[in-house]
Amino acid sequence: MVEKNASTLAPKRPVQDALEPLTSPPLAPTVSSERKVLFDSIGQDDIQSSDESGTSKFAAFFAGLLWFGYAIAIVVALVLVWSAANGLLKSLPR
Repeated sequence: MVEKNASTLAPKRPVQDALEPLTSPPLAPTVSSERKVLFDSIGQDDIQSSDESGTSKFAAFFAGLLWFGYAIAIVVALVLVWSAANGLLKSLPR
């Protein structure tokens, strides 16, 4: 099929000459400084959010009310399932 495949297998330049232009400076110092800035900004956001105590109390009250409603809904659902299961079990022939 292919008569001259040997010319494509041989490298034109040595590997070391090809890899030398690809070297780049290490990125470790910039990554660590970016992480420090990120963690500092998260800490500042946490401090600022704790300062807004008036709105956070209001939001906490409604969140608690919501979770209380969820708990009541779960209890009602369990009672309904229990009642339906008892009704089905009583109707079975013995």
